[in-house]
Amino acid sequence: MLNYRITATSLWIRSGPGTNFPAVGALYRKDIVQGGEIQNDWIRIATGDNKTGWCHRAYLELIEAAPPNPVETLYRVNAGTLNVRHGPGLNYAIVGWLKQGDSVEGLAVSPDGQWAQVRKLNVLSGWASLKYLVKIPVPPPIDSLDVLMIVTTDLLNVRAGPGTTYPIEGRLSRGEMVPFIGATPDWKWARIKTAQDKTGWCSSRYLLERPEAIAAPEDYPLKGFHRALSDSIPMRAGPGEEQPPVADLKFNKVVYVDDISPDGKWKRCNTAFGETGWYPVERLATLGTIAMPQPNEEFPWLPIAFEEFGTREIRGSKNNPRIVEYHKSTDLAQKYTYLPDETEWCASFVNWCIEKAKVPSTNSALVHPWTKWGVAAPIPRRGCVTTFLWDDGFAHVSLFLGEVGNYVVCLGGNQSDAVWTSVYHKKYVTSYRVR
Repeated sequence: MLNYRITATSLWIRSGPGTNFPAVGALYRKDIVQGGEIQNDWIRIATGDNKTGWCHRAYLELIEAAPPNPVETLYRVNAGTLNVRHGPGLNYAIVGWLKQGDSVEGLAVSPDGQWAQVRKLNVLSGWASLKYLVKIPVPPPIDSLDVLMIVTTDLLNVRAGPGTTYPIEGRLSRGEMVPFIGATPDWKWARIKTAQDKTGWCSSRYLLERPEAIAAPEDYPLKGFHRALSDSIPMRAGPGEEQPPVADLKFNKVVYVDDISPDGKWKRCNTAFGETGWYPVERLATLGTIAMPQPNEEFPWLPIAFEEFGTREIRGSKNNPRIVEYHKSTDLAQKYTYLPDETEWCASFVNWCIEKAKVPSTNSALVHPWTKWGVAAPIPRRGCVTTFLWDDGFAHVSLFLGEVGNYVVCLGGNQSDAVWTSVYHKKYVTSYRVR
């Protein structure tokens, strides 16, 4: 029998080859199993403790399988916008665009040495002028389970330890992708592996997790709240690639899925902005029960917040009276007579929920007072007040619901202009507070 490694965070073992069969056990990331009979996309497996059943093959990695052909050349785009053409010359049609800082795989070079055939994340390929491409180091071979981080600054120091007092051991360039190993508890520093197969520490402020992933097959038939797993695929007017795009859907944006196409390949999504469109099932990961109200929530303000879900700003000159009410729970009401709903209202929403639960609040529409409210939670607890600081210096406050990998799931106000669920990277968290 062949050996397989589990690549999903968790994976059901089912009594038969399909999701309609009951689960008889569970496996977890990097578990090793033996596989035998294959039926369609399902493999009959046996665990080390003699459990048997069926698992979906998409999340079983054949350990003995030959690795894919390694990437030999990587380029970084060194122009504001770079045309990608059907062939190596200006007379060929434009098939797409790249922006400054994008990293692309090099596939070939034209005979005259002026053009490179490139590919970006397997979603765009064609020819681009080598004049605007800078060759960058190729990362070492990585495990299929590794998370890749993209460098977002021109030069990033790699240090021997997590802090500026440690010596510099190397540098990374904008657009390079490096495997993520771990992070300090406050997420200020991330440990990575360089192209020279060495480990080091970089400021997480200048690292962005690669915004492309694939959902677990067991998510495909599910409805409810999902997060998008791509930064480059639009929602479409109908279930098919031939349908026109209707709205952008960026990586980790949360949508509510209320329908699945008859062929099971597309899900109908509803966004916080009230947009509706269809998205590929393999690029939507369920949030499961994390995003849903639970019985007997620990903190009384969380059920109140869930009751407000879907409240959104009114576009134009009109204001949503409910959002104005959130503002009036703070000291803004004493300072201003006119409080439009486009005024930043994340802190006002949290303040309103806390007061409705008859718990002392900050009485403030600012985020900073919430970093001192109550007491710090050593570890995040569902419903705790969570504050963030973005790269641009703006702050945010929301209510913690749970974790998904390196991200936190939060319910809050002014999240895509609505009371909605959002997914944020842990590196932006500045405090968890309870009372």
